[in-house]
Amino acid sequence: MRIPVLFGWVMIFVAVVSYKRRKADRSRKKTELDFWERENTANATRKQDISALDYVDFTGVSLPFALFPDDTLQQCEEQVKKLKDEKILNLTGVSNTDLKLAYGAANLPLLTQYDQSFTLLVRTLNTWGHRLGELGYAAEAATVLEFAVAIGSDIKATYQLLAELYQQRGESGKIEGLQKAASELNSLMKNPILKMLGQMAAP
Repeated sequence: MRIPVLFGWVMIFVAVVSYKRRKADRSRKKTELDFWERENTANATRKQDISALDYVDFTGVSLPFALFPDDTLQQCEEQVKKLKDEKILNLTGVSNTDLKLAYGAANLPLLTQYDQSFTLLVRTLNTWGHRLGELGYAAEAATVLEFAVAIGSDIKATYQLLAELYQQRGESGKIEGLQKAASELNSLMKNPILKMLGQMAAP
């Protein structure tokens, strides 16, 4: 009697596995179909006006240029000055398909360029801020890093050093502002940054 019972359980197991596999295949095929439908629609989307997008604006921003003699600082400053004359967009977390759907496939190369400029800018600001901190220029470091946060940087080290500077200056209450800024990020780094800031803000 044991063999028929065992055989029955084996057949049930095989049937369940087969059902789940077919279900997974259907789900995968539907996902692929949906993707290609969206991609085809995106590729057919007409070019839109992108002149009024939320470009990074340096107006009224005062950064510590040419204050201290240091090669690393000079390199960062020169890079930021070059970027000031370019169009810069924070498109972190937005897929190419979504960009084409919103603004047209013809705009994708430009939008990609603007996004790459943003990545270069926040990385440069992070390096600049950290070097200022290493040299003991805490106020200037905070100014640079605050600008990075204001434009939507998702570099964890930027938030960490800025929070540390606030703590050193007895301004731990400002970490709450960093948490608010981080909560608005459209990035995979959002939760790690929030976790880190939460630990630093804890009594």
